[in-house]
Amino acid sequence: MKCKKMAAILLSVSVFCVNLVGCGSEATGENPGAQTAQKESQEVTSGEEVPTIVIYNNSGAFSVTGAEAGSDESVYKEMQDYILQETGVKVEIIMPPSDGSAAAEKLNLLLAGGDQIDAWWGSWTDYASDGIILPLTDYVNSPEGKALYELWEPWGAWEGVKDIDGTIWAIPRMTDTTPYQVFVRNDWLDLAGMEMPKTMEEFNEYLYKIKELDPYGNGETIPLLIEKGGSTDVLDRVESVFLGGYVETGNGKWIDPEDNKVKPEWIADGYVDFLKQLNQWYKDGIIHKESFTMDVDTIKRDLSKGCVGATAIWYSRIMQTEQILRESMPDFNRDKHTYVWGMNEAGMIGPNGNLVQTKAMGGNNGLLISSKCKNPEAVMKFVEWSFEWENYTNEMYGPEGKYWQYNPDVENAEENRDVVPLEGEATYARDFLVSLGLPLEIQTTEYDDDGIQTMENLWLQEHLDDFDATIEPGIESGVIWDTAALAENIPTLNDLNTFKDEELVKFVNGTRSFDTWEQFVEECYAMGLNDYIEEYTRQYNEQK
Repeated sequence: MKCKKMAAILLSVSVFCVNLVGCGSEATGENPGAQTAQKESQEVTSGEEVPTIVIYNNSGAFSVTGAEAGSDESVYKEMQDYILQETGVKVEIIMPPSDGSAAAEKLNLLLAGGDQIDAWWGSWTDYASDGIILPLTDYVNSPEGKALYELWEPWGAWEGVKDIDGTIWAIPRMTDTTPYQVFVRNDWLDLAGMEMPKTMEEFNEYLYKIKELDPYGNGETIPLLIEKGGSTDVLDRVESVFLGGYVETGNGKWIDPEDNKVKPEWIADGYVDFLKQLNQWYKDGIIHKESFTMDVDTIKRDLSKGCVGATAIWYSRIMQTEQILRESMPDFNRDKHTYVWGMNEAGMIGPNGNLVQTKAMGGNNGLLISSKCKNPEAVMKFVEWSFEWENYTNEMYGPEGKYWQYNPDVENAEENRDVVPLEGEATYARDFLVSLGLPLEIQTTEYDDDGIQTMENLWLQEHLDDFDATIEPGIESGVIWDTAALAENIPTLNDLNTFKDEELVKFVNGTRSFDTWEQFVEECYAMGLNDYIEEYTRQYNEQK
């Protein structure tokens, strides 16, 4: 059943769908007071012991534009005091860097050091077998956790954070979704005299026309903005957007019918054609030369200033900068185009006749509680409190009445949860927001200054479960890969992933010839690809 149908059962508002986040915004340090809290697990207030918990909030909460420097100290303290008053728990937040690799490195340093860190977001399979995190089954199944469990249950998210014995290791962060779509500038389509592209052929026609027209000027137009994936899968984002149009099984592992073994998408039939398209774009200046090193803040800057013609990136980058871009365009005709960006809602078709976009799996990412945590009950109390809509909304904007209000121009705004952010106060960067994404974001309806629903809110409610516009990710639906077992049973896994990423980028930027593709595959086998295939096949057969 699609998420929209399940949401109708779950929610009292007529909204639907799903999801999470992208990366956090750049910062190099903690918010005010975090280091003190790491050294002192408790403090005394009004004669009572108050548990203090420290959360590394790498959930993606800081991805909102303007959060780069974090919250002003005054509003950070205001929110901290408000949560303390409501829950009896003092919460300290550590802000991650925006770059995914840097955020992961900082987390590893925190975990390896002696500082207090009670909770963070990550894959439970990376930590459970080593005793680094606590099992959460008893907390979630307690009477206090009942509402939290029932909130997530219709979305199937608990299965991703359970092991084979049914033990719950995390509070869910994701569920299946479609966070990747090709977005195109509506006004530049008009400039090019074109309709919204339905096929890759039409999309290429648009990209090369924009390259020729150079609407931004001085040769600074970026016809297509793409972004790097994670630290061990640099092409993952662009694969999620386009690979289905070249590889039948899209951005997912597949079973080779010749030997019935699980193999990676990057040695599937059609993958070389996908790389050749990226290479052509690179050579012709369609994509930026620094696409695979560009950080999130640079991406948001380019989107906000208006030099980008189309995107193949995480959805929130578009949503959170759309209003900034639109307000900088005095001649934008909103009667013709509600938003600057548009997309082919039915999905784009690739050269192989398939939809290009691959559905993203929810996976095993969630909020983890450290086994060293002295107050896990306090962490869960804060989390349970955060997953109530009113509290989530205060964590999102700041306290009601000062940072947000129910929309005064909409009838039954409180009943329908129509809210309007209030401006003019100190900057709040959503530091304490740990309930980001499904299922709470879709319950709120937000409007901009023109009385039109914001693009991000509309996307969350209506498009993040557009599974009809995507293909399935090979054999991966419903499979939870045990990353600890992968690391143990594939001794060269990190080296193989690093080598694979570096060489694939070389094919894209032209520093490695496609005549050496077979040699590249042989090099991967020499580095342990057989172990990779055997372990993934073992896990798949065990689960299926």
